Amino acid sequence: MITNVDAITVYNGRNDKETRRKKYIPTIIRNVFYAEAKGTTVTDNGVWGDDIQYKIRIPITSIIQDGRTFLPDLKYAKLDDGEALKYWTITKEDFIVREAYTGGSSSLYEDELMKHIQEQGLDPIRVKEYADNTSGGSQYLKHWRIGGK
Repeated sequence: MITNVDAITVYNGRNDKETRRKKYIPTIIRNVFYAEAKGTTVTDNGVWGDDIQYKIRIPITSIIQDGRTFLPDLKYAKLDDGEALKYWTITKEDFIVREAYTGGSSSLYEDELMKHIQEQGLDPIRVKEYADNTSGGSQYLKHWRIGGK
């Protein structure tokens, strides 16, 4: 699979049991395919709006931060915070940015994440759909596909 982006960061959301707030664990993934399609939409009352669709494909041969292993989202959700740092997943409503995370924290609350993204001038992508296409085909075809807005 052809790749065109050096790095993205997937921010996996988890519920903090102590504060009852959502926190995000960043995972840097290198050598991915990224595409965006810009368009416009018109609502029933004639208002125009931007519509940007993102498609990201992560080949199974991509380099994952700290050698983390992919885990399906339901299994990932059952891990404690310490164990979660050994894995990564894809879940609807997670965030992705098209750059390697440079902060020093192993987890960020949503307000901290949005502040970091804004300070870095990045566009956050919200995961809306995903597919695990790693079970069939050759090593060159196996990948995770993510669609976002």
